Amino acid sequence: MRIKILRECVFIFSVLILMLHFTGAPAQEEIFFLGEETGVGARAMSMGGAFLGVADDYSAVYWNPSGLGQLRRMEMNIGFSHNVVSNDATFLDEKFNSEISFTRLNSIGFVFPVPTYQGSLVFAAGYNKIRDFDNTLEIDGFNKDYAAYQDLVIPTYYDQGWTTTINDSLYQEESLIEEGTMNQFVLSGAVEIQQNFFLGASINFISGKDDYGVKLTETDVYNIYDKPFDSQTGVIADLDNWVYNQGLVSDFSATSFKLGALYHVNKATRIGATVVFPTQYTIKESWSENFDETYDWGKEDPFTDSGEYEYKIQEPYSLGVGGSFKLLNIMLAASLEFKDWSQAKFKTEPPIFGVTKGDVNVRIKQELKSVTTMHLGAEVYVPLIKGRVRAGYFNNPSPYKYTEIKPDKDYLTAGASIMLDKQVMVDVGLTHGSWEQQTYDPLTNTSSVEDKGFNKITGTLSIRF
Repeated sequence: MRIKILRECVFIFSVLILMLHFTGAPAQEEIFFLGEETGVGARAMSMGGAFLGVADDYSAVYWNPSGLGQLRRMEMNIGFSHNVVSNDATFLDEKFNSEISFTRLNSIGFVFPVPTYQGSLVFAAGYNKIRDFDNTLEIDGFNKDYAAYQDLVIPTYYDQGWTTTINDSLYQEESLIEEGTMNQFVLSGAVEIQQNFFLGASINFISGKDDYGVKLTETDVYNIYDKPFDSQTGVIADLDNWVYNQGLVSDFSATSFKLGALYHVNKATRIGATVVFPTQYTIKESWSENFDETYDWGKEDPFTDSGEYEYKIQEPYSLGVGGSFKLLNIMLAASLEFKDWSQAKFKTEPPIFGVTKGDVNVRIKQELKSVTTMHLGAEVYVPLIKGRVRAGYFNNPSPYKYTEIKPDKDYLTAGASIMLDKQVMVDVGLTHGSWEQQTYDPLTNTSSVEDKGFNKITGTLSIRF
């Protein structure tokens, strides 16, 4: 009964802590940088995404839609990807490893050239998975300095003077799993407006879901807290075990527009440019929490709560330039993408208690900066096997002025393709990225150093007829 009375007293308190824990990152500028965006199409991805100045297959709808104008035959494309995400974390001076994997549809689309007297007119439609929200963490240890139980369940004081001495020396076990994708249904078109000069556009209907969940268990393994509730002193000190779960599901939706241009300088050289207009996202989030408490004298009824909210954010312009050069059996490609993240903004009030849209937008301008992403790639045709081998590199620079908040990321890529016959092509690519970051966990009140690994294997089947 006493715990139930305390719960009524701290209901708002615990919800606010939950909201601050969840929305303090996702609902502010961090929402713009969730997940890993590595691209579409095994061939393009294995060239490090340096495809803006190539763009001669279905994946042009993502990289540079004007490149569709180069296609003279219909194309059917389908691709799958397999992600493996690992995390080697250091927590309380101990090392822990966790790993998750997912297999998903990467793309499916169709390219349809319209017969023309001269030039070209090409349309395409399809589905692409453009971003992965996969993350994992498994840590445990004896925390001598802090107990989340006291802060999240029982306040330091109640109007009758009740308090708790359960504030440290519990064995903590925490597991985090995050999964989801951002997807686009795309309609594209391209036209050769004059010889060797192509213009194209894509309209992308974006949707996605990020499902985040964390579980924390605190156990009095050494039976330090073995005193039953003392009505004289008001001290509560008999916790045996506490299990706490948090959940946050974010649904994304938006419509974006991309324009592209491509010019064949000569038979060996192509140059291109793209622009993505500011894109407004609507984000609907549902949060939940629940916990079970077990004491030396028995178990309390579980506590649960949930809620939802909606807000809108806007990403800034994205400008890209790139080119490719072919010499004999070798093609080299490169591209740059520029985006000024300080121009990102919240279009509605953020779901954070006491924080306004103006507050967050000022913080964005103070803490974020413009970045330039670089893509490099090469492709070599091997006559002996009638196939191609590829390699590449791209980076994902931190948009923060202080990169320790979000580190720079580098990726290496490789792949190959083989013609099964004159109409069927199979492409396989590997993308590998790794980085280190330090994160602060408000549940354990402790920082963790995480060495993260991201590996994606992509396979694409293309049929032209």
